Amino acid sequence: MYEVQIIEKREEITKGNIADISVYNWGGAYQPVSKAILCFLKNEGFLLKIWSEEFRPRATFTGKNEGVCRDSCLEFFANFALQKEHSGYINFEANANGALLCCYGENRYDRRTIEEMGLVHPTAVPFKEANCWGYELLIPLSLLQGVYGDVSFEEGTLIRGNFYKCGDDTEIPHYGSFTKIIWEDPDFHRPEFFEDMILVD
Repeated sequence: MYEVQIIEKREEITKGNIADISVYNWGGAYQPVSKAILCFLKNEGFLLKIWSEEFRPRATFTGKNEGVCRDSCLEFFANFALQKEHSGYINFEANANGALLCCYGENRYDRRTIEEMGLVHPTAVPFKEANCWGYELLIPLSLLQGVYGDVSFEEGTLIRGNFYKCGDDTEIPHYGSFTKIIWEDPDFHRPEFFEDMILVD
């Protein structure tokens, strides 16, 4: 169970719980240290900070909804409305340029971009340091209500999700996750392996 800290201001994201993206389900020698924090910012939405200790991240994509998983990529997938029947999950995937892919659906194949759904594409704010890169992302309540309908979040609300680190076309392809994924080939679109995430005050 991952605890999603409820906060009042963006600066309080440092109070959030750090998740280690350290399970490399499909092996490989290259396993960069990667971490994430997810908080719920009152009256605004979910605030994600996710980062990886990589010196030279591959970052070729610059536009919306491009194949950023082929670059050095950090991702968050989550179902924000477990109480609704046939609810799907949203995937947020971005590279070191802040180029973000954002789609919704119940599985890997039946997905639409947030823009195709008539909603505002969220903005990933990238940061780079000497030996680290990452981004912050606000997932607005308006986006979640646009996707799922009438949803609200308070202490005790449960969502399910997973954090990921990958790079399909990097010098050394790699696939890390927060939870263990039991699947033959690399595949992050496995909501059955998402982790329970509970909002705490």
